[in-house]
Amino acid sequence: MKNLGSVFAAYLLGWGIFFVYFVSVGRRMASLRDDVERLKKLVGRDK
Repeated sequence: MKNLGSVFAAYLLGWGIFFVYFVSVGRRMASLRDDVERLKKLVGRDK
């Protein structure tokens, strides 16, 4: 039981890293969606 603080800290660190990664991927996906929509509009204009 004396290492419970270390286990808890590692658990929180793991979830923190996962959350930062999840937010990062979400932002990249939003940027890609914007790029795809911009390209669709650009291609639609040429037709």
